[in-house]
Amino acid sequence: MPLFFFLAGFMVSRQKMLDRAQKPLDLVRKRVSRLLVPYVFVGLCYAPFKMLLSNFANKPYDISTIWQIVIGVNPDGELWFLYALFVITVIAALFAFRISLLGLVAAVALLIWNPWGIITNFLFFFLLGIYMRREHKDFVLHLTARHILATVAVFLIGLYGLLGLKEHACFLLTATSGTVLVLWLSLVLSRQESALSFLSNLLEHWGILSMDIYILSDIIKIPFRVVLWNKLHLYTLSFVLCTVLAIVLSVWLSEHLIRKNSWLRFLILGVRK
Repeated sequence: MPLFFFLAGFMVSRQKMLDRAQKPLDLVRKRVSRLLVPYVFVGLCYAPFKMLLSNFANKPYDISTIWQIVIGVNPDGELWFLYALFVITVIAALFAFRISLLGLVAAVALLIWNPWGIITNFLFFFLLGIYMRREHKDFVLHLTARHILATVAVFLIGLYGLLGLKEHACFLLTATSGTVLVLWLSLVLSRQESALSFLSNLLEHWGILSMDIYILSDIIKIPFRVVLWNKLHLYTLSFVLCTVLAIVLSVWLSEHLIRKNSWLRFLILGVRK
C-alpha cells in the first residue's frame, strides 16, 4: 500500500494548481466525491451482507458499530485506503501542499511513533510523492544497477528487522525500498517488446482500472471464499481462484456495467464523468 500513497502524492502538483488558479481546498473537494462517496456507499451496501454471513466470520459483525465508518472502521475493511487517503490529503492541504525535508522528517517520526495506524503509517509516503515530483520527477529513469542492488539490500535488511526483530520502524525501510523496486520494475516492463509486450499492456490496463478492482474485488471474493475456504477447506485453490477472479470479474463488471451507468459510476467509483 505505501506505493499507492506515494503515487497519489506524486500526482499532486502544487505548481499546476497555482497555474490553474486552484486552491488546496479544490483538491479536497474532488477527493470527497472520488474517495468518500464510494467509501460510504459501498460500505453501507456491504454491511447487510456482512451480517448475513457472520456465521462464516471469525468475529461476527455487530451492526451497532456502523457509526465507526466515520473514524475509518468500514464494514468492508478493505476500504480503509479511501478513508486514509482522504484524511492524508486534508493534512497536506492544510500546509498548501508545501512539503519540505523537515516535513518529511516529521512524517518519519510519526510513522515510527505510529499513534494512528492507517494515517501515520502512510502519511510519509504521500508527502514523499509530492516532494519527489517537485525535486526529482524523473528519478526512476536515472536508477543504475548499483542503485538497484543497494535498494534490494535495504529491503532485505528492513525485512529482517520487521519480521525477525519485530521492529515497526523497519517498515520504513521495506516500504520505501519496495516502492522504488516496483517503480523500477514497471519501467523495465514498459520498455520490453515482443513476448512481454502483452503482459505490459495488460498490466497497464489493469493499472488504469486499479480503483475499480480495489473496490469490487472484496465483494466478488465473498461467495468463493465461503464455498472453497469455509465449506470445502480448499485453502490454496481458494487463494488462487479468488485472486484471479477478483481481478477478471472486477474489470468485466466495471467495463460492462458500472462505468456505463452514471449513477453507479459515481456511487461506486466516485467518478462523475
